[in-house]
Amino acid sequence: MLFMGEEWACDQPFPFFCDFKGDLAQAVRAGRRSEYAWAYAKYGDDVPDPLAPSTFQSAVLDWESRNEGAGRKRLALVRELLSIRAREIVPRLAGARFGDARAADNGLLTASWHLRDGATLKLTANLSNTAIAHKPGETAGSLIWGGTPGDIVRPWTVFWRLDAR
Repeated sequence: MLFMGEEWACDQPFPFFCDFKGDLAQAVRAGRRSEYAWAYAKYGDDVPDPLAPSTFQSAVLDWESRNEGAGRKRLALVRELLSIRAREIVPRLAGARFGDARAADNGLLTASWHLRDGATLKLTANLSNTAIAHKPGETAGSLIWGGTPGDIVRPWTVFWRLDAR
């Protein structure tokens, strides 16, 4: 699931806003002041009023940012990943079931899912700041995203494979 603007790494804040009237509006305002008393104590009037039109306006996406620099690059990545998902995974999902998952002390995460057609979807991810050596058998299957890991999995990298065995 993607939240609005996430597909191009939009960094605009998304504050809570509403357009309630009367008693409900006042109850929402008072409830938020109570629930987030720590924020009001720290930031005072800088906390957005959920009923102010300016709060709503601050949440309106800058759609042009998806066509510029980092936004364009991130959007291309998300489109690529969604295309791979539609082509390689979605047709095999009916009847899919979880296989296993392991998180090693060194930061290497592996997980697998058994798909409808007998293939196994495999994830290998290095969730650490250091390179991790791995066994050649850990990369069996056809790579569908992430490049070729080689003997070392670089820091903060992810590899998805399909094993048709």
